[in-house]
Formats: sequence, structure tokens, C-alpha cells
Amino acid sequence: MAGSVTTVEVEDPYEITPTMWELFTPTPTSAITPPQFLARSYRAGDWRRYKIEKHSYRTTVSVGKLGRTCFVRMADREATDMVIGSPGIDHYCLTFLQQGQGLLCQPRAASPAETNAGGGVIFHGRPGTVLKTGNEAVKTNVWIPAGLLRRQATEMLDGPDVRGLDFDAGIDVTSAAGAGLRRLTEWLYAELGHPDSPLSNEIVAASAQELFLRTIVLAATHSRSMLLRGQARAATPATVRRAEELMRSKAELPLTLEEIAQAAGCGSRALQAAFRAFRGASPMASLRRIRLELAHQAIMRSDGSISVAEVAARYGISNPGRFASQYHHLFGEYPSRIGSLRPLRR
Repeated sequence: MAGSVTTVEVEDPYEITPTMWELFTPTPTSAITPPQFLARSYRAGDWRRYKIEKHSYRTTVSVGKLGRTCFVRMADREATDMVIGSPGIDHYCLTFLQQGQGLLCQPRAASPAETNAGGGVIFHGRPGTVLKTGNEAVKTNVWIPAGLLRRQATEMLDGPDVRGLDFDAGIDVTSAAGAGLRRLTEWLYAELGHPDSPLSNEIVAASAQELFLRTIVLAATHSRSMLLRGQARAATPATVRRAEELMRSKAELPLTLEEIAQAAGCGSRALQAAFRAFRGASPMASLRRIRLELAHQAIMRSDGSISVAEVAARYGISNPGRFASQYHHLFGEYPSRIGSLRPLRR
């Protein structure tokens, strides 16, 4: 519940999992002890260093609960591996990195999934899964009972029973849904630490947990994503789809609301009403988001031949500072810190 976030400092990496287990379940009822399904491991050469510099391995762990989901913020001074051993744990773990770099290795995956600050991954607690993070890493792990998330997916699919839900590891934070999931995760974690938060109310907390689960199902790519997207596309009015197609194909042009409405085949007022009903934003706000997403893709492909100001100008933002601020709000980091993008000329 809100206001009940517990924070501890752990010096020995081996003690992190038992400490977390006590915070998750103050009165454990499972016969499975923590080391059997989850362990923190030393890397090569760390054991000798740990004996000499114990303080170097200190980790700050903060845990809060929202319904049946557990939010765990971890700040590690040294590189660590989180290893899931036999028999595994029937939970999904959603992880967003606030700082540092990470690598997720899964038994069934063809290759590891990399993630950086601002990025995220999701995985099932199968034995043999390893989440590696580097020095000075800060991450938020959200542990969700697998049955809870599967039931939510079943409800959203309106019929088909989801007995298995296999996720692709990476969360696409350049998409509107992925960026929204990251922001929602951060907001919920922050709210859990406030005693006067609306989440202190059980009804509000239950609604917040449902919203969180629904957002995961929509934002993360999984084995039923195509079916969900087909349902969403069928429900979205053709006017909104035509408007978004124009926005993406002509994002570099100074489009007006009237031009967008004309391409969509409706009036300006009708288009505004449709966007607010199906996108929760105005057409022009949606255009700004699309431009920022396209700018992000351009930055990620940059070879160093363009600057922040040039990318901003390409997508109709004359003030580079405003562009950087909007970019940071959406993606969690500033454009000049990504890829090979050149900083502003002075």
C-alpha cells in the first residue's frame, strides 16, 4: 500500500535475496526458500575484493506493494548478476533501468537482450534466466504473479484463454505505449512512498493495478500482440487512422489541424473529439508525439553528421532547448547523450 515503501542497505550480495523475500512476504507461506529460485552471484574475482572492500558492494533496496504486484528499486555500486535457479518462480518481472546498462539472458532466447538507461525488459521467472547489470546501476523491478497478468490479457482478448503468455524481452520505449508504461511504472513507484497518496485507498489501488497490468499487455510485445492490435485497429475510427497516417508521412511539414482533418475526411471538431476519445489527446498533441518519436529514430540512426538543433528544426521545433526538454520528458534522457548526435554549436 502507499506510504509503506521499505528501504534497507545490504552489504553482502548474497544477503539481498533473503532480505527482499522478507519484505515481499513478512510471513512466508511458501515452502520454497529464496536461494532456490533467486540468487545474487559474484562475478570473477569479486570474492577476494569483497573480503577487502565490503562497503563497495553495498546495495540499497526499496520495496513497495501495489495489490499483488511488488515494486523493487535497487541501486548497486558494483556489477551484479540476478540468477533464477530451479524450480523458478511463476512471476513476470518488468525491469526499467534508471541508470547504467543491463543484459538479459534467457534459456529460450536466441540472443541476449541489451538495455540502457531509460530502457526496459520483461521476462518470466524461468530457471536459468540471468539479468546482468553494470557498475552504479539503478533499476526498478516489478514482480507480477503470472496468473494475474494472464487473466488480464484474457479479459482484454475478450474470450481466448491465455494459458501461456510469452513476451519478447525488450520494451520499445520509443513507442507511445512503451514510453507510457515506463512513466506509469515510475509514477506508481513514487506514489507508493507517499502516505497521503490516493493509492492508500484500496479501491484506487485496485484500479491502479488493473491500469498497470493493462498497459503492460498493450505495451510489451508478446505471443498475443497481433490479436490485440487487430482488435484495437478495428475499434479505432478510420478518421483517426487516416489522420495518423498523414502525420507520420508528412511529419516534417508544418501541418495544420484543418489539413489533417481534411485528409481524415471529417471536420476539425469531429477529429478533435475522436482523438480525445480514442487517443486521450488532441490531434496536435498526437502530432508532436509522433514527431518526437521520429526524431528519436533519427537520433538512434545518427552517424554524427547532424546536431540537436538540426533534428529539432527538421521536425518543426525552432527552440532546441524546448526540443531537449520534451525529448527528455518522453524518453527519459536528453538527445545529445544518445548515439553519435553532435551537440549544439556554440
